[in-house]
Amino acid sequence: MVKRKLIDSDELEGLEARYGPFPRVEVDVPMQPRSLRFYRKVFKRRRGEILFVLRRPSGELLLHTKHKYPPGLYRIPGGGIDWGEPVAESLEREVQEETQLAVVDERLLGMIHYRFSHPSDKHDDVPFVSFVFEVPGIEGEPEAADQSEGISGFKWIPVADLTKVADALRALPEDEEGSGDWGRFRAIGHDFVYEQLG
Repeated sequence: MVKRKLIDSDELEGLEARYGPFPRVEVDVPMQPRSLRFYRKVFKRRRGEILFVLRRPSGELLLHTKHKYPPGLYRIPGGGIDWGEPVAESLEREVQEETQLAVVDERLLGMIHYRFSHPSDKHDDVPFVSFVFEVPGIEGEPEAADQSEGISGFKWIPVADLTKVADALRALPEDEEGSGDWGRFRAIGHDFVYEQLG
């Protein structure tokens, strides 16, 4: 069986030709065994994700929340990249599904390559990748087109408040649902965006 590539070097070269050089970071994310089993199963269906930073002309960026999130928790929207789906096409599809807003003059802020692991796990580490885009000049308000996404609200924040969002994600409790692992994983993308835009 041929192993599919999570990150394709030709695709990265194409993205660099289109958007210019962009930072690429690698992050090890320790997780509990239960979380690791969950992500190993989930990530079979996708090779990565888009994180999209939609910004108003004033500079504020969009966060969303979902019915399944803890009350008051918002984060940068994102969505999966299917196997065989080009990154740029994923961006347009996900922004449309989650906000119905147009993607114009997008900028690739960078790529985050994660490795999820636990010392007791006998399997390979679980890899995942986020391609992080900024979409400036957003006019109008978002509205989810795909109700199955479970989005229950949006809000706009200044870039400086991303540190508070990351802290809230990291503070999620260690529970049976894997909230703590999910929160630490998700905080990384917010830290990255703050480093690029703050």
